[in-house]
Amino acid sequence: MNLYTIVFIVVTILLLIGLGLFGLLISKLDKWIDRKERLGKESVFKEKKENENKSAHNDHTKK
Repeated sequence: MNLYTIVFIVVTILLLIGLGLFGLLISKLDKWIDRKERLGKESVFKEKKENENKSAHNDHTKK
């Protein structure tokens, strides 16, 4: 094998590993920032679910 071919393969593999690690870092940062912003606030999903339960209960009591 030619030296340039070996260097090309090694550099390509290193670039792919670097891109993968960069994507992982961005994902971790996104989760960390999201968690930091949510601190002390109630979940929107939980609030929605409670409202649905209340409306379902009210509909049931009207009949």
